[in-house]
Amino acid sequence: MTSDSTTLTVVDIPEHCGNAPRKLVIRDFLVAFYSHAVDDVVEMLKDDVRWEVVGSKVLSGTAEVREWLLAAPGAVELKLHTVITHGTDCGADGVAEYADSSSSGFNHIILFAGHAKTAKIKEIRSYIIEQ
Repeated sequence: MTSDSTTLTVVDIPEHCGNAPRKLVIRDFLVAFYSHAVDDVVEMLKDDVRWEVVGSKVLSGTAEVREWLLAAPGAVELKLHTVITHGTDCGADGVAEYADSSSSGFNHIILFAGHAKTAKIKEIRSYIIEQ
């Protein structure tokens, strides 16, 4: 993790995450995202990534994603309920809790650029609901 990452407690990781390599990639991506490990997140993205936070913003490219992530707080706890993969199309949902006692429910739809284990993320649609 990068030096700007926060301490994150990860709970409720689905036990079956080890059955599919892509599920582990999604898990690692979300842990990096919610722990504020910006460099790790950006490394997993294609340079021309498109990230839509539904109802809020659309980010184009890793520079915009990096700027957005640097301005966002890191979570202190991550509850990952479900990770679903089907080829290059994946999704995950759960809850993130922050130091100020706020929390948000999320669902991230993640599309990879190819089927290889090393394929980068080309598109994300995030549904985030403050609780």
